[in-house]
Amino acid sequence: MEQAQVTAPPLLDVVSVTKRFGGVTAISDVSLTLSEGEVLGLIGPNGAGKSTLFNLISGVQEPTSGAIRLAGQSIGGRRPDLICRAGIARTFQSASLLPGMTCWENVHVASLFCPVGKTGGIAAAERTAQALAICGLAAVAHRDVAEITTGEAKRLEIARALATRPRILMTDEAVAGLNPAETDQVLDILRAVNATGVAIIFVEHDVRAVLALVQRLVVIARGSVLAEGSPRDVARSPAVIEAYLGSRYAQAH
Repeated sequence: MEQAQVTAPPLLDVVSVTKRFGGVTAISDVSLTLSEGEVLGLIGPNGAGKSTLFNLISGVQEPTSGAIRLAGQSIGGRRPDLICRAGIARTFQSASLLPGMTCWENVHVASLFCPVGKTGGIAAAERTAQALAICGLAAVAHRDVAEITTGEAKRLEIARALATRPRILMTDEAVAGLNPAETDQVLDILRAVNATGVAIIFVEHDVRAVLALVQRLVVIARGSVLAEGSPRDVARSPAVIEAYLGSRYAQAH
């Protein structure tokens, strides 16, 4: 008699999550999954609920209802530091850098949230240096964060997240405000990070960047999932074009 094959749970499983602020529903019955090593794109209009969903996954806010699981273990409602230590790191739309400190110090503080069992025997200072090097910031490591460019600040946010040795990296508009060369630099960094096995959730308004990076795409509109599938198929969806991409995108593609 053949034994039934056991299917491993998704790395991240968001199940029917809703978030209400008083009488306002920001997220309504949203479900999505993320597999080991996957790059998932998350797009939608301003106010669609993307950042709220990031806040729920990372513990900044608590779901009103629904479940969030990391490798089968519930993390919904946990403190952000505990979720970070469990393996989920994120960046923010506006760089949340620690003022009055250098780039190296900013990343070093983040490195202290790496669980002891995930350090690989590498000291925090070395993890800090590695994260800065991966993000092309070694030359500005000892510069005050007030003195770096917007592009460098975006990459510094990524370096801080990487210093925690995450299983999942969530980036919130990591290329917003960057020129094409700077955008490509960030995309190359994220590809290199993903090649090491880190799964990524990529929130971005730059559709070119999204289509160049992600393997699967989820579209959120008005707090609910509007479409999900391969990037090219989702981008051609009439509902997605109407709700988000617009007729100019359709005509150009």
